[in-house]
Amino acid sequence: MGNGHLHPLNLCVGEARAAADNGATIYEGSPVLSVDKGSRARVMTERGSVTADWVVIAGNAYHSLLPELRGILFPVNSFITATEPLPDAIVQQINPRDLAICDPNFVLEYFRLSADKRLLFGGRINYFGADPAFITKNHRPRMLKIYPQLKEAKIDYAWGGTIGVPLNRVPQFGRVAPNILFAQGYCGHGVNVTHLAGQILADVIAGTTERFDLFAKIKPIRVPGAHRFQHQLVALGVFYHQLRDWL
Repeated sequence: MGNGHLHPLNLCVGEARAAADNGATIYEGSPVLSVDKGSRARVMTERGSVTADWVVIAGNAYHSLLPELRGILFPVNSFITATEPLPDAIVQQINPRDLAICDPNFVLEYFRLSADKRLLFGGRINYFGADPAFITKNHRPRMLKIYPQLKEAKIDYAWGGTIGVPLNRVPQFGRVAPNILFAQGYCGHGVNVTHLAGQILADVIAGTTERFDLFAKIKPIRVPGAHRFQHQLVALGVFYHQLRDWL
């Protein structure tokens, strides 16, 4: 009962506002095209560049910018549906203590109530698009297997996102150059682990490297061809672990 759950977008927006209030400048819609190494690194975009003493690469599964980071991380999609707001009588049947829940499978399912009492139901499917109708069709039978009380509930929303999964399931910290750091590979636990990662990276920039060096000693496992065939390899790996879960 010491655990908690939160609204990740509200957390992100709140932290962005706090960063801006403390002098940070955030540029959205400015994808990085390249990073030039040097005593001061240079980050190139379509419309300009930034030169900095330090660069942190923290795009997780959403980038394959530098060759040094390719093939050490698999982008795995996870998908969520949200029901319509549920009556209190149903809420008391399915989750009266308002817990955030996941099962113990490798390819897990996870679910909780939102603030307005929708059931958020998430899980992995062997599918790489973002079609809400397909996601709903896949998730609804799985949701009803756990909660048959929701057979009359409508699903209002369905979406997906990408998480970074290293082969050994250990978060990855390291250097591309002495002043270019990276942190990634949180295996679906990024909402909490990224905050620790941010502290560790800030320590390095401030001159303290003990915690960073401890993680950096765990070398990532590179899979040949993973960058080119990542979707096929992910689908094969998910199918293998689903078989293990079923057995």
